[in-house]
Amino acid sequence: MNKWYAAILTMLIAPLFILGIFSFSDKDQTVSVLEKRALKARPALTSEALFQGSYTTDYDEYFSDTFPLRDGFMRINRMLNSFYYFSGAGNDSMLVLSQSAQDTELGGESLDDLTGRLGSDASPQPSPSAKPVPSTAPSASPVSAQPTPPVPDVPDEKDAFDAGHSIIIIGNRAMEIPSASTKLLERYARALSSMPVAMPDSRIFSLITPNAGEFYSPETFHTGAHSQKNMIDKTYALMNSVITVDAYSALRAHIDEYIYFRTDHHWTARGAYYAYTALCGAAGFEPVGLDAFKTGRYDTFLGSMYGWTSEYPQSKALMEDPDYLEYYLPVTASSAEYFSSPAFSDGVKIPVVDTTISDDYSNKYLCFIRGDTPICKVTTDNKNGLKCVVIKESYGNALIPFLTSHYEEIYVIDPRKFNSKSNPTKLNLPSFVKDNGIDDVVVVNYPFMINNKAYIGMLEKLMA
Repeated sequence: MNKWYAAILTMLIAPLFILGIFSFSDKDQTVSVLEKRALKARPALTSEALFQGSYTTDYDEYFSDTFPLRDGFMRINRMLNSFYYFSGAGNDSMLVLSQSAQDTELGGESLDDLTGRLGSDASPQPSPSAKPVPSTAPSASPVSAQPTPPVPDVPDEKDAFDAGHSIIIIGNRAMEIPSASTKLLERYARALSSMPVAMPDSRIFSLITPNAGEFYSPETFHTGAHSQKNMIDKTYALMNSVITVDAYSALRAHIDEYIYFRTDHHWTARGAYYAYTALCGAAGFEPVGLDAFKTGRYDTFLGSMYGWTSEYPQSKALMEDPDYLEYYLPVTASSAEYFSSPAFSDGVKIPVVDTTISDDYSNKYLCFIRGDTPICKVTTDNKNGLKCVVIKESYGNALIPFLTSHYEEIYVIDPRKFNSKSNPTKLNLPSFVKDNGIDDVVVVNYPFMINNKAYIGMLEKLMA
């Protein structure tokens, strides 16, 4: 009997021993194509990190990201998901993922560009073969004539899994589920509260928008630590001398309309429009009515949420029922350029709303100011002298076309593109505001960014 025990023990231990030896000799991956994100790098062993305890935590995360045959094991795990992530609610099968959407947003939104952890949407321009899409030609019909999907049936709370994860799929909708960090919300509020002090001649606006998970997920996923309304209210209450914008209420009043994509983590242009009306109310502007815009659309759009979950069986429902992307053309004649630095020495002309993205280009959200660029400058035919700067991640892109009705110049700055090792170009926001005669500073973020220390650090560096 002892021989059998020894044989079984050897069979169990030998593979672990071999994997252990292999883990010290194999080359670490830096990017997971399967998960579409950058992997944790090996932490540096320093006495400070060792005594503070951060080294062991960082090493644990590093090993979890780089253990041998990791992608193979993950593929097996994802296949098994089709058996044990079923909610029991008929066709409303639910998938819960542990993907860090915060890191994915910081790591880049392009499904094709995975190399920079603090990167951006995608290449700022569509492929050279881009051609006009007939279905996106501007139409004189009012926007309200476009069909809008109904609010989906959502399982009850009893059908939900534990909410300690980032992404869920329910039926044909995928959603990110943020979790609140009190310390980070306080830090975000401090970062914005420093702006009126440093830029006393400009109005400072904070627009924090909820994402789809706040309105279309089971109760467990948008209450308690996951309540985006509570996150927004708490953060606003901590701000000083900042004009806060109630985008939440404006969006909540229209949840039966097509205000968020189902296969992408962004709001639609229609959702951005309702946030724009809230911003107008805070700024003292009269918003342009929906029926004043000419509109067009791209009929097939499978976005980031599909890309992040495409290996899972539940994601098939997203593929079979893709989004469409509608856009609204500026009422006021506008033009745009993007630049790599505040020197404005290397401008590349881009459309404010791109109507020529090819059918085979996956990221249709690039329709709005061609995605995330370091600095985008929009010039309009408004000769009122008003200038604003929008500090944003990708949620802000769809908002820009609506602002063209109120400002002569709009500067769009992505803080992920400056003041870091991977993006060393320097930009000081107070100096930029003074040098360019900016009247309004509008900071647009969604809940994953106000709870992310790396992104908040980028805002702080803009003010340093």
